[in-house]
Amino acid sequence: MTEFSGIKAEALWLLAQNKFNNSKEFYEENKEKINNGVIYPMRQIAAYLSPYMYNLDSKMNLIPAKMVSRIRRDTRFSKDKTLYREHVWIMFMRPKNLWQGYPCLWFEIRPGGYYCGVSYFGATTGLMEVYRQLLLEQSDNFFKAVKSAVSVGAQYYADTFKREKNPDIDDKLKPYYNVKSFYFMIKFNDISPLASNEILKDLRKIYKAFSPMYRFLLQASERYTAISGGDENV
Repeated sequence: MTEFSGIKAEALWLLAQNKFNNSKEFYEENKEKINNGVIYPMRQIAAYLSPYMYNLDSKMNLIPAKMVSRIRRDTRFSKDKTLYREHVWIMFMRPKNLWQGYPCLWFEIRPGGYYCGVSYFGATTGLMEVYRQLLLEQSDNFFKAVKSAVSVGAQYYADTFKREKNPDIDDKLKPYYNVKSFYFMIKFNDISPLASNEILKDLRKIYKAFSPMYRFLLQASERYTAISGGDENV
């Protein structure tokens, strides 16, 4: 990997301007600046973290050009016809065309801040049932993973059921059991750390703390795949 050049505030501001202008002409005029200021540094971050991610899950997609999102939106099937995004992300996950319903780690930047998270990507009803079963079986391991994620500042977010799935379980488990989906995420409102290579060390520390949760979710995914053979209707 070439030396990390950082992501400066002016590069993120250019992303916002590009979205506001919403024109191919503006984008083409500024494409080189956007690539040099945002896309290439994000690929450098992806490349830097790839060896650590490989040790976590050797089946992850770790090709930087395929890990970093595009600026241009696909508007063919969307009511929102805005052509360009003002946020860019890296996904650390298995190829989604080969592995359905597996965990992911992500890093996202935008003019107002940056975010790090861990969750499932496209969790199905069947997968969440297996997750709940594993949660009951290995609650101690799960809470160790929660503690590790929270230790670096992550907060828990969930889409919950209106009616409890199992009213008889321990109250401590209910916030994590009675969910359709969930994720742990850290929000950073100060973008200045992005400008230096210190962000690389910070991200390595964060994703190391997220690793136990990723492993727990991966265990549920692999069990689900073994049961269902990848059939999302199971």
